[in-house]
Amino acid sequence: MVRSLITLGWLRDLALVLLVCAGNGLRHTSPRVGFGILAACLVIFAERFLWAWHLCDLREKRAQSVRSL
Repeated sequence: MVRSLITLGWLRDLALVLLVCAGNGLRHTSPRVGFGILAACLVIFAERFLWAWHLCDLREKRAQSVRSL
């Protein structure tokens, strides 16, 4: 289960890179669509960053609670 979640995370990162490349390419010919794709990528990246940060905090709290027992 964990391995498949890690694989899906990497696939999401790959999709973000492809979307950024596509958005940057479209930005010159169709600015609204290009900037829309880039904005969507920014939102997805921010969501991923915040979740990773939150999970690190949870792991740290769990490790501290285990040490205190």
